[in-house]
Amino acid sequence: MTRVLVVDDEPDELALLVRHLHRLDCEVIALATAEDALADEASLDVDVAFVDLRLPGMSGAELVAELRVRRPTLAVVVTSVLDTEDYPIAEAWLPKPFTGERVHQALVAALAAG
Repeated sequence: MTRVLVVDDEPDELALLVRHLHRLDCEVIALATAEDALADEASLDVDVAFVDLRLPGMSGAELVAELRVRRPTLAVVVTSVLDTEDYPIAEAWLPKPFTGERVHQALVAALAAG
């Protein structure tokens, strides 16, 4: 079973992404802030992290950098409403709004690259 960390401060988007990942048979740790992700030791014991770029306090990019310090081989998917796929900090990009197909493609891309 693939273990996934999801960090998004928007409750509806967090819940939607978690539902899509559960349908893909993933075990999910869902958190609302970067600080929660860094404080939760289980968040480092995952195969993939889905991180929203716009988080309160510490940005998604800063969180990804810190997660990679702690776990250099972690595969990352960034999520964003921005219309661009140029995210050098991650293995894959997932545009909002989320769909089942997009979530599946991002997960497969991140696992293949990681």
